[in-house]
Amino acid sequence: MIVEELLETVKDDLRGKRATDVRIGLRYTGVLLEDQRLGVSRSFGEEAIECCEVVDKAGELEGDALDLAKLAVSSRAVDSSLGIASINAALNSGIEGEEGPLLDFLEIRDGDKVGMVGNFKPVVEKIDKDIELFVFERNSQDEEIYPDWAVEQILPQVDVSIITGTSVVNKTIDHLIELSSNAREIAILGPTTPLAPEVFRMRGVSLLGGMVVEDSEKAMKIISQGGGTRKLGKVSRKVSIDLSDNNYFY
Repeated sequence: MIVEELLETVKDDLRGKRATDVRIGLRYTGVLLEDQRLGVSRSFGEEAIECCEVVDKAGELEGDALDLAKLAVSSRAVDSSLGIASINAALNSGIEGEEGPLLDFLEIRDGDKVGMVGNFKPVVEKIDKDIELFVFERNSQDEEIYPDWAVEQILPQVDVSIITGTSVVNKTIDHLIELSSNAREIAILGPTTPLAPEVFRMRGVSLLGGMVVEDSEKAMKIISQGGGTRKLGKVSRKVSIDLSDNNYFY
């Protein structure tokens, strides 16, 4: 599983380090390490197993960063979010990548079929080529959005697949990449995306589009006050990593 490989990738980095602050907001979860590296992950309240899923160790989460990261393999949504945020603190902070929106680096041609798992509205608005766009979202009320289960039929037929990084949290990422294996381009997008080139390149992913937080203090305040992607974007930078032909934007 990708989640297990991500955990293995950061074990040496996180071993012996402490998480000094942990926030679980309405949209995002944040984990701050003692060296001021901050990782974020989508908070998945709608994925909760229980109707009122809670954090058993609330108020006591600060401590061993590796122990927090190990929660990434949990089947509980809130624990998995904490784990991925811890992993992202190690992977994403300070990484040097090519800055700019994903569409600046993703090759979409006229006539392409594009599958987008997760409704990235700013990206949808900028796709103005003569293409077929299929957007998949769970529990969407928009008639133009396909239900998440429709990926089984449509993703194997697309030329370009754009997959939300939040699929790492709910453990659907492996299957979504497998369904996209016929695509010319596979991109993982969003603030939750772990910027781990070796883990994703070996699976045929061609582009990673993630977020590097530059103002940890402000970001944690935004998270704890229920802020979303746009607010976090003001204290972060978008980073794209091209994995095709071993071409990393480092």
